[in-house]
Amino acid sequence: MPFDGFAFDAVELLGTAAGVLTTFSAAPQLLTTYRSRDVRSFDLRFMLMLFTGLSLWGMYGLIIGSASIVVFNFIGCALWLPLILLKLREKAGS
Repeated sequence: MPFDGFAFDAVELLGTAAGVLTTFSAAPQLLTTYRSRDVRSFDLRFMLMLFTGLSLWGMYGLIIGSASIVVFNFIGCALWLPLILLKLREKAGS
């Protein structure tokens, strides 16, 4: 492993920092959308691909035993799932 000199805690801290930044980078948009319930500007294909990718990354994290990958990708799924459901409801109504 190329980073044998680093402690496991430092590597996991790096993963945690990356997870916090990437997972919550969409927070302002997500909060606005949750409040307005307006999902017209979101593309359903994008949302489904993102959700699927986050799910797969979470499963990958489980397989390799990386807590930061698991936690932040499944948090991402939990954040996007309600918006996907709103988008599906919008599509069904049109």
